[in-house]
Amino acid sequence: MELEIVRRIDSLKDIYEFIEAFFESNGTADPVRYPVHFVVEELFTNMVKYNPGNMNTVLLDIDTDGDGVKVMITDYDVDDFDVTRKRDVDIHAPLEERKVGGLGLHLVRHMVDKLDYHYEDRRSRITFTKGPG
Repeated sequence: MELEIVRRIDSLKDIYEFIEAFFESNGTADPVRYPVHFVVEELFTNMVKYNPGNMNTVLLDIDTDGDGVKVMITDYDVDDFDVTRKRDVDIHAPLEERKVGGLGLHLVRHMVDKLDYHYEDRRSRITFTKGPG
């Protein structure tokens, strides 16, 4: 299933409903649901936040992958930003000593089974899979 998303934070409601409709029609297991919602929200929010002047839509594609799901998020006319690249995030430092940023992507990498990134011709495609186990 595909959804073309307007690049605005208030599109998160449409994204949530789209993903839930997919889950319902495919009988997706509960352990998959929360991580997929979290990861899509984090990635989409970053796309909106870090490309505020970009008026292109974002394409969300979700499909079954065994007992889990495979999600692709494609963003157009953007700079290269590899979400799979590890960044320095000290999750053990006290809050007042932590640097701002990076924690969301750190969580994304730990919540999915597989995370891939492809960039070509100013097009970014992030693909992840999440199974019930």
